Amino acid sequence: MNFIYWLRHFISHNRIATSFALGLIFILFSRPTTRSILIGTPVILLGEFFRTLSSGYLEKNSSLSIDGPYSVTRNPMYSGNFLLGLGFVIIVNQPILLVLFVMLFAFIYQATIIEEEKRLQQRFGQEFSAYMSSVPRFFPKLWRWKSNGRSFNWTLVMKHREYVTWLGIVAGILLLTAKMFFYSQ
Repeated sequence: MNFIYWLRHFISHNRIATSFALGLIFILFSRPTTRSILIGTPVILLGEFFRTLSSGYLEKNSSLSIDGPYSVTRNPMYSGNFLLGLGFVIIVNQPILLVLFVMLFAFIYQATIIEEEKRLQQRFGQEFSAYMSSVPRFFPKLWRWKSNGRSFNWTLVMKHREYVTWLGIVAGILLLTAKMFFYSQ
């Protein structure tokens, strides 16, 4: 096993801890402004909205999710993560961190998505193959939204603990806003 494979595997299985550590680094080097906060916050909220919506359709390990946000992209949670991270990078207001974020996101999530696709292929076989051939991997095609009987379910959102992400978002925005005021004095 080469180092790059090991690193991708390690990071993809420790995404939350890795994201938290990178978030702290980004905050340390951040230079938020009122403008960056006003631009970045809606991007964050859009990403988290997409994550929350996705959570309300996801029944992990029991059925293949193909309705709602899963009808426009196979990985709506990760698309939401990208927007969420992008919003924070905008607030951080350091262009080099934007480049670093995009590179790290691609590095981490490419491996994660490939591993998940292998598991789903093994579990759902031809059903997943048909789904893969008709729904894009990452970039949503919003005009393809459909719901084949399944609807959004708040119980699933709570089961997936999406409220923890919302709390983290509020804390992050407040921390960056406080940093802006602290350094502008």
